[in-house]
Amino acid sequence: MAMSFACVSRASGLQVAPIGLRLTGDTPAQALWLTNTGADPIHAQVRVFRWTQHDGKDLYEPSGDLVVSPPMTTIAAGSRQMVRVIRQAAPPDGVEASYRVIVDELPIDTPKGLAFVLRYSIPVFVAPKDDASVRATLDATWNDTPEGPRLRVRNEGNGHAQIANLVHVDSQGHRTVVLPGLVGYALPDSAMSWAVPPHVPREGTWKARVNGETTESTLVAGKGDR
Repeated sequence: MAMSFACVSRASGLQVAPIGLRLTGDTPAQALWLTNTGADPIHAQVRVFRWTQHDGKDLYEPSGDLVVSPPMTTIAAGSRQMVRVIRQAAPPDGVEASYRVIVDELPIDTPKGLAFVLRYSIPVFVAPKDDASVRATLDATWNDTPEGPRLRVRNEGNGHAQIANLVHVDSQGHRTVVLPGLVGYALPDSAMSWAVPPHVPREGTWKARVNGETTESTLVAGKGDR
């Protein structure tokens, strides 16, 4: 999930849960809850974008494959609003489809001043017809760039990979946490890269937690560009 804000003066109480959704053939709709923990009403707008990755960048475009209801809402102080995310199209063939639901708090002029304006970006994944076959297949390489070393991860599978807690393990078994927490996503048939500190050696093994699994997955043995 990504969140951003602008403006100052009055803290917002907007919270959104859950932080990710998955739709299947048997579950064509899910609930997103918008909660107002503040002391003033909140106006919010909810939109859907198709999410793809190209040349290491996230791309978003409006899509009618999913709809949200209601797309606009006002939430009273201390209340919450359910927003339904509904699949309109048939499940995709073979490869999981990826979307982002963007929740924007709309600014309100009040005597108390301008509020923080929040944006939440919620990943939504739509499973293909053969849901049981969905998996991420990752291939990672070390790349030297003018800006410094980067770890490039390509997903050859038909399902997304959420990559977290990137760790380097050297030949002596010493572990270095390189990127804690959520690193990012590699969508099916796409590649993303992340900067790593220059002092981390190429030799060794890269590990991470993929899609919230409790055990680490080995991403790459660092042997330089390939």
